[in-house]
Amino acid sequence: MRTSSSIRSSVFIALFAALFIVMSAIQIKVGSYVPITLQTLAVTLAGAILGPRKSFISIVIVIALAATGLPLFGGKGGLETLTGHTGGFIFAFPFCALLIGFATQALFRTEFIMRNRIFSIIALFIVFELLGSFLTYVPGVPWLMHVTGLDFSKAMTAACYPYLPGDAIKSFVAVIIVLSLKPYIQRIQSSIQSTKGNKSIHTTA
Repeated sequence: MRTSSSIRSSVFIALFAALFIVMSAIQIKVGSYVPITLQTLAVTLAGAILGPRKSFISIVIVIALAATGLPLFGGKGGLETLTGHTGGFIFAFPFCALLIGFATQALFRTEFIMRNRIFSIIALFIVFELLGSFLTYVPGVPWLMHVTGLDFSKAMTAACYPYLPGDAIKSFVAVIIVLSLKPYIQRIQSSIQSTKGNKSIHTTA
């Protein structure tokens, strides 16, 4: 039982690591510093579907592999990429996935929210926007300032303001996907828990 769960866990971690890599490769250049990508969508889906611990691991694996020089971030890799203009955003991603995982699990357990379609959409959208989008700017913008010497106003213009509408769209798309897959997400999370975790899930259901 534990071996089967471990295999499924490894497969899902690898799948979402691959999804993150693919969505990192889809880039639209905006200015000189931070491209538009689907990375935050991948991070959000990983957190919501895998849960906190395994989504964190899936994103960390990609960062670790990129640190060895593999071109996993839009055809770029190595320490120079991880410490470059977008370094603050990159290192925020695992923690975003972690927090989204915890928050989504908490919402799924809150019946009065999940039973109401409008409430569930609003609640998940707020979680995904705050933890999957806004949180990345907390280290992302200051790190860009450190690397480039831009002041706060110019850094926000270069790396935050133009991306907010797209962030909202990606968060909404993530909400639709997560709500559509909610029964399957709960099965996935149950199936990739340890044997002990599975027992506790079944006894409390």
